[in-house]
Amino acid sequence: MIKISISEIQKKPSIFKSEEILDVIDKRDHKEIGVFIPKKYEKYFKKIIEEIEKSKKLDILKKIKKIDKDMDIWDEVVDDGL
Repeated sequence: MIKISISEIQKKPSIFKSEEILDVIDKRDHKEIGVFIPKKYEKYFKKIIEEIEKSKKLDILKKIKKIDKDMDIWDEVVDDGL
C-alpha cells in the first residue's frame, strides 16, 4: 500500500495505472481521505460492498418500520431481508 497525497496525484495521475493499493491522505490535516483499489482486486471487494449496501438498506427499512408501526406490510419487507 502506498501513502499518497492529493497534490501528488495531481502531479502524477499515472499513479493510478500502477497495480498498488493507494492510501490517499490530506497532508495539511493529516487525515486519511480514502483508499484507491485497482480494478484487479474488484472481485475480492465486490461481495463486501454488496453486503454493506444491503445492510444499509435494511437499516433504513427498520427505521421506517419503527416510525410507521401501523403498516403491517413492513414486517414482510424488513424480514424478507431486501
